[in-house]
Amino acid sequence: MVIEFAEATVSYFGDDETLLPAALSSIDLVIPAGQSVLVTGDSGCGKTTLLRCLNGLVPHFFDAHVTGNITLDGVPVAQLPSRDLASRVGTVFQDPRSEFFTFDVASELAFCCENFAMPSEEIVRRVGEIASEVGITDLLGRRIAGLSGGEKQKLAIGSAMALNPRVLLFDEPSANLDLDGLDMLRGVILDLKERGVTTVIADHRLSYLDGVIDRCIVLETGRVTADITSDRLGQLPDAWFADHGLRRLRRTEFRSAPPDPFDQAGPKIRDIQFAHPRCAPLWRIDELTLPASGVIGITGANGVGKTTLMKVLLGLLKSRGRIGWGERTWTRRQRTRDCALVMQDVEYQLVGESVWDEMLIGSPPGPATEARAVELLTRTGLEELRERHPLTLSGGQKQRLGIALACMKQARVICFDEPTSGLDAGNMQRISGLLRDVAGDGTLVLVITHDAEFIESTFDHTVHIDDHQVVLEKLARKEE
Repeated sequence: MVIEFAEATVSYFGDDETLLPAALSSIDLVIPAGQSVLVTGDSGCGKTTLLRCLNGLVPHFFDAHVTGNITLDGVPVAQLPSRDLASRVGTVFQDPRSEFFTFDVASELAFCCENFAMPSEEIVRRVGEIASEVGITDLLGRRIAGLSGGEKQKLAIGSAMALNPRVLLFDEPSANLDLDGLDMLRGVILDLKERGVTTVIADHRLSYLDGVIDRCIVLETGRVTADITSDRLGQLPDAWFADHGLRRLRRTEFRSAPPDPFDQAGPKIRDIQFAHPRCAPLWRIDELTLPASGVIGITGANGVGKTTLMKVLLGLLKSRGRIGWGERTWTRRQRTRDCALVMQDVEYQLVGESVWDEMLIGSPPGPATEARAVELLTRTGLEELRERHPLTLSGGQKQRLGIALACMKQARVICFDEPTSGLDAGNMQRISGLLRDVAGDGTLVLVITHDAEFIESTFDHTVHIDDHQVVLEKLARKEE
């Protein structure tokens, strides 16, 4: 299916029905049938809007003024009925939760097929095929609410493939995936290419797409600034990607080593294990001591219990065993008081009417608080958005706001769950520097992440979970 943009400009309407600055400006673009195209650029550059124009959410759902032409096989997208669009165009959204309609994995995979009245035998066969293709066969009996972020991402990819669409759109599909998940996603896109499906991938992480995509389109403030073939992209130096605010194309790999000694002990965990009801333990810790300050990554495959470990440490989940601070007792109540959390789904934590209001909630009023808020908004690149409603921000902007809010608390321990999901290279480096600065003030920063570039630029040590074991390790690049 051929995609074409001809002088397409898209502007959203504001609260007072006035037009906001154009999200896409004068886009001229042709994507031949069966081609795989990466769309990348800074957070808020228009990637998601471009995808919305192809699946009909603009203008059918999001109120926007569109000029120019946007067509699929010569037919304007705005003229296609929703049923036709749903069967022709599949979408993996930036937030997987926004596309789930049922409570369990098998029902979710079957949902689209049932809506198109497929025979039950065909639905059963299709669910099995998709589950195998995206690596979630062992999750078919699970409830969606109990899945990890990466497992939900795999389910979202499978659901989008259910109707065998001729165009498949991916909005930040790698955000919550571990290395195995990235390899799965890479294989899925290659398989779709072989079947002649047109794929458009909006993402910041590029390494898993090396050798997969046919073209890379770079957007900047809603305009196409580069349209590069895959061969040319592979020849560009890392400096070119850095100059354009993009992630590197080449994957970074690490080896582990015994941890360095540290001056002052912080959290000390002994004889702890955690298991969900009627399930085997996720992990067990005989003894683990972390430093009182610094930036420590928490790594491991999707579903091994990284977020669970963080919640136990924060006092949000009960567990057997002992957690102290150095040699002192550190009760659950003390931990909830001393720690701050930025959730993987940061929207759950945003309640203010504006970014500025959000920053001041829970802090004592006064010039010092306002000065601290201005400093953090500036350091996270959000100062110019202070009057925006938090829920109107892009995914990456929401992540940065969540980080700024945690830093406002000035807690003893600040925990982050996938803070770089949805972030471009420039903002990733900005957050990396901010976390190191916070740790330099005497705070322990714990970060769950799969992001290899972020790991390289931010951590010297990680807590790695594998085969039910939790180990503190020092990291070094494999070529070192």
